[in-house]
Amino acid sequence: MGDIVIVGAGASGISVLLHLIEKAKNGKSLPPITVIEKDTRFGPGLAYSSLCSGTIINMHTDTMGLYFDDPKHFSRWRSELENGPFPSRDIYGEYLEDMSHQALNAAQQLGMSVSFVHDEVTDIERQNDQSFVLTLSSGGKCLAGQVVMAPGNFTSTTYTHLMNQPQFLASPWPTESLKSIPADAPVLVIGSRLSAVDTAIALAQNGHQGPITFMSRSGRVPTVQGDPEPFPRRYALHILAREIEANPSDALIKLMTCLMDEIDYINNGDWSWFQKHASPLQELQADMKAARDGSAHWQTVLRHTAPVIERYWSCLPVASQKLFLDKFFSPWMRYRHGMPIQNAQKILDLMEKSQLNVVAGERVDWDTEKKVFVATTSSGLIEAPYVVEATGQECHLDRISSPLIRSLVTKGLFKPHPTGGVDVNFDTFEAAPGLYVMGTLTRGTHFYVSAIDRVAAHAARIADALTQDPRANSLHVAILLGSDFLSHIIASDLIPKLLSQGHMPFIFICQEEQGSTTLRASSLARRESHFFEVELMRDHFQPFLQAQNLKDSRFMTIEQMKSTYGLFVQDISSVDDKTFLNTLKHHFIDVGLSLRGSDRARKIAGSHFSSESGYLLNLKPTFRRASHGRASRKTPIRTRASTCSKIRTIVKIMLVVKLCRRCYRLSSR
Repeated sequence: MGDIVIVGAGASGISVLLHLIEKAKNGKSLPPITVIEKDTRFGPGLAYSSLCSGTIINMHTDTMGLYFDDPKHFSRWRSELENGPFPSRDIYGEYLEDMSHQALNAAQQLGMSVSFVHDEVTDIERQNDQSFVLTLSSGGKCLAGQVVMAPGNFTSTTYTHLMNQPQFLASPWPTESLKSIPADAPVLVIGSRLSAVDTAIALAQNGHQGPITFMSRSGRVPTVQGDPEPFPRRYALHILAREIEANPSDALIKLMTCLMDEIDYINNGDWSWFQKHASPLQELQADMKAARDGSAHWQTVLRHTAPVIERYWSCLPVASQKLFLDKFFSPWMRYRHGMPIQNAQKILDLMEKSQLNVVAGERVDWDTEKKVFVATTSSGLIEAPYVVEATGQECHLDRISSPLIRSLVTKGLFKPHPTGGVDVNFDTFEAAPGLYVMGTLTRGTHFYVSAIDRVAAHAARIADALTQDPRANSLHVAILLGSDFLSHIIASDLIPKLLSQGHMPFIFICQEEQGSTTLRASSLARRESHFFEVELMRDHFQPFLQAQNLKDSRFMTIEQMKSTYGLFVQDISSVDDKTFLNTLKHHFIDVGLSLRGSDRARKIAGSHFSSESGYLLNLKPTFRRASHGRASRKTPIRTRASTCSKIRTIVKIMLVVKLCRRCYRLSSR
């Protein structure tokens, strides 16, 4: 394995480095790692630099951690610096810079070779031995066995015919550049989504008094984010992914139908929020009211598609992907990526005092006689001496001006995806052997790539590929519980860990039947212990947990976990064997964890796993007679494996439950 070179030290590059360091902490031997960044600061990049101070990030702070299995890492880091659910860009930049320092310190303590280089990669050549030579702007060369391209986002510039006009700003970033616009000048902002919102807010903070116009094809601003709330049928979105993967025919129709059904369910059949209002002002006022009233329940369905939408996307044929991008992408972006309510209030203030207007239109030209830009819109011709293009990020390779990207395409190391970006392996993110890509450039393959929670997830998968670890696929895990105290404690600790690793738990409660073989064979003391344990669970433990603040509580009742995490929960005591077996099959259960489940439940689950490719881990204690005459316990684990790769997958699950098993053994002594 040759040296690893990471091109780009923004959020993506730093996240890859952090996940590689975690690999080293777990005993992996890694080659030297070099991180190359053209900016003077490692971490923030342009979007999170001090040049963009005064603006906030449109994503909730609890999703911004750089570790895949710890999304709240950033929230804990910033707790003493600022409050509120939406962090400022410069504070997040400080976090990224601090993470680069922490990564370097951790690497030094582990004896790893990690170096940061301030330079720019201008070209990459593949050698005959399949290694790479990177050419730097300083004239130097860098050798690598594996390369991770994490260049950050490229600005979308659709109106290239305006590029030579000095009063045309091809991007609002950094927002510091907007200070060059005179305070009384009319400004036309091309676009009306989140980048346009940030542009208007930055102008207003600069003291801008002139009129501002948003112009886009839709003529609509984003919706307003309500407070995050649990989605009680979160599991259904994961089942939908499995169904589409198993049968991708008509995937787009099935996907849209099922998502609409879930929205209809959560919103009690109310679709008034989807209706277009008479004006953008009235629409924003209605969205603000819904966000403040807590009635925008439909948002939770779209939010919870984040970890599975790339799986939906990958099942669509290219023709369906293109159809979606052409017909549905704009409304998807409007409803999926709303404004934080504080930004929405600022936009509403500008609209109510008639300083900001939102219109539909696409055409902008430069009038050489009047020396102004002229836009053809739904409100007629609009003239403005300044134009800011705020249409978001560019992923089409032929529209990106980077010489490095163009060189990689010319050499065949980058193959354009039909819907934009680079065609990469879905699991490993490889564009060519040893060359990995992440971020906006992979939108064609993964669709949803820019949010930090996806950046962290993708960085973890690239780290797996770099270290030749098998990808940890998302598993559906059946957890068989009894009515006892201990199994519920273990489940309460285990389930968040499974969710953080991208798995989906399904809970089946199966009380030990009074006439079961286990109870009949148990001693009187054992049966009395079982009785009092059930009583303790019902009369004391559950009421205690129900009275706790869920935000501060480590343990939850089953009902609390069901509502908080959106889990499928079923009491199978009154369900016949065939129905239970069909439920396991319908929910695509891969792994079973028996935590004191009944003999009957384990037998039926065992039947499911004997006919499917799966595993049943039995963590239920059994009694055996020790040689000295006292009853002792052992914890057998029964597994069934069909392939070596699945054995490796289940080993990862076993590592997750290792702590729970240790606690269980200690408590049963």
